[in-house]
Amino acid sequence: MYRTTAPTVVGLDVGTTKICTLIARVLPEGWDVVSFATVPSRGVQRATIVDLNEATAAIVNSVDRAEQSAGMEIRSVWVGITGHHIRAYPAEVTLHLADEEGRITQEHLDALVERAKKARAIPEDHSVLHTIPRQFAINGVGGIRRPLGLSAREVKMQALVVTATSSFMRNLATCVRQAGLEVEGMILEPLAAGMSVLTESERELGTALLDIGGGTTDVAIFLDNVLVDTFALPVGGNHVTRDLAIGLRTPLEEAERLKVNYGCALPERVSSDETVEVMELGRGKPRPIPKRALAEIIEPRMRELFELAVERLNRNGWMPLLAGGVVLTGGGSLLDSVAELAQSVFELPVRIGEPSLPPGAPQDLKSPIYATVVGLVLYGIQNYRSTAEIKAPWWQRLENLWRRIRKWLPW
Repeated sequence: MYRTTAPTVVGLDVGTTKICTLIARVLPEGWDVVSFATVPSRGVQRATIVDLNEATAAIVNSVDRAEQSAGMEIRSVWVGITGHHIRAYPAEVTLHLADEEGRITQEHLDALVERAKKARAIPEDHSVLHTIPRQFAINGVGGIRRPLGLSAREVKMQALVVTATSSFMRNLATCVRQAGLEVEGMILEPLAAGMSVLTESERELGTALLDIGGGTTDVAIFLDNVLVDTFALPVGGNHVTRDLAIGLRTPLEEAERLKVNYGCALPERVSSDETVEVMELGRGKPRPIPKRALAEIIEPRMRELFELAVERLNRNGWMPLLAGGVVLTGGGSLLDSVAELAQSVFELPVRIGEPSLPPGAPQDLKSPIYATVVGLVLYGIQNYRSTAEIKAPWWQRLENLWRRIRKWLPW
């Protein structure tokens, strides 16, 4: 049995193809992995819950496996949320301080966040998921990121307001609660994935993250170290699988196997002499086909995905600001030569993003398919530390500050 007095944080990624549970322990100077489990997803299509009971059963299966491996019981989880229903709106709001040149307090910042939520009308069936401050202006001077404690007469805040369909959030919460768990919070999945796979420099300089899932591809743009835009594209890895199944007249399970084991995004990278065995519908034995034929089916769909992303990024004005390039993650990023294809479409540097893990973590977890669940844990840890810092007595806060300062001292 895993015994620890340290606090734990649990991430739950409910995806179209898989459901992942990751249990992490919060350490004074970092974190470590207690256990993780992945099971096939059920009751979820294109990031939408279509069968409440099946989705709940799959969540229970994933959580039970993680609990058994850890030898501990999970009570609450940080849940990822994504899908076409996600909307993102820029907002700019102003607050005038009552006291002339008063100091900006947390109450002032909270008031700005509340104003940002109401800055523009959101669809009637939507609820605010995140309000993410980008930068502040004090007395007309902009570019300020941390205004707390500064003197001001007027404070302006630029923020990104992210909303999700209220019914979807309720359905997801119902699944989790029926599985016997409480929801610590719902986190936008591309925001979590960005915390997991992007470097600080990439988030600062301007980077587009494409999380290629089974049913959809989540796109998130990070600039000045914050999320500044997000949207979902209606193309994912399952569309590639379906194309292969139709083009090769083979069952979906066989098409998925072929994609994972032999798929390539660039036909010119595959020898014309290589063949693979394919089980054809209605036939009892496999037949050989050129391996390049797989790539010739895969390449148009993946190119379509990247062209859709470029079109949307250009429309929103982000392409010229992507000094950090493009990072691909999620299961779809595991396709051979997919980064090279993306680079030819984006005409920017492209890399594959793996989650950042602590020493000693299972190597199986260091895969793009786990970027979201690792990010959910990182978000939960950040929230835990922020809450603990606020609640800590003054002498402990001083000790924590001194510990951080010592990291930068030369002795």
